[in-house]
Amino acid sequence: MTVRLIAAIALADLLSHIGEFYSAWNGGLEFSSSLCHSVIGFRLFARTFYAFTNLAIGFHLYRSLVQIKKSTWKFEIATWIVVAVMTAVFTLIYWGLGAFSGVERKKACSPGADDKTLNSVFYAIAGLVDLATIISGIFITVTGHRNLNKWINAYSATLAPSENDHEQLIKDRRKMAARSFLYPLSACITLPIECIFLFLNAGNVYVSVLTILMALTIGISGLLTGLAFAIDPATQKSFKSAYRTLKYRNSDKKYSEEFNM
Repeated sequence: MTVRLIAAIALADLLSHIGEFYSAWNGGLEFSSSLCHSVIGFRLFARTFYAFTNLAIGFHLYRSLVQIKKSTWKFEIATWIVVAVMTAVFTLIYWGLGAFSGVERKKACSPGADDKTLNSVFYAIAGLVDLATIISGIFITVTGHRNLNKWINAYSATLAPSENDHEQLIKDRRKMAARSFLYPLSACITLPIECIFLFLNAGNVYVSVLTILMALTIGISGLLTGLAFAIDPATQKSFKSAYRTLKYRNSDKKYSEEFNM
């Protein structure tokens, strides 16, 4: 499940980058056009999906490493449903507040409502979502590290005494658990600037330099996710397993075709 959640974070990063780059390269879009409204909606959907996917992986890590519970298909399906529903609900809330279609006080095709009160409410809600994601990431990183030895002891108790490389298995498992904290930690690095920007805008305070810093942090979020993805033993193991499955499946298929001939 961890790997699938990580893949969802990577997808959310990709969607965010597509939306931000499209908006940046098409700065001349008419604010009142349906295309501009669609771009804004896509950007807000992508950022909301990113936040709730990070919240989901934080909850999953807490459940696995602190509560020491195994994931089931029922739990995973419930998690995906919650992520999808919450992303859709918050995106619709932003739409209902007029964040897609506002044209006043804008210098680019960016989110915001014409009504000042609704605009403040929109930015406050978006800021709270980011803040919840940051707090969740910090919380699971701290509590997860504190509980790591307990989790390792629970894992080692499941190993047979005669099992080969007992110590190496525990060492690899500890590394896998420790590296999994890189994902919520990357959100804690990339979201604070955006969170500050959103809360300031909720108070009708616009700081232009924050837009540059926010664009940079959104840009590096994909890089950080990619780096964490590359050094995570869980993803490496999953890719190797998938490669072997495809390789031997294709080999068996080829053998069957030759045999039938």
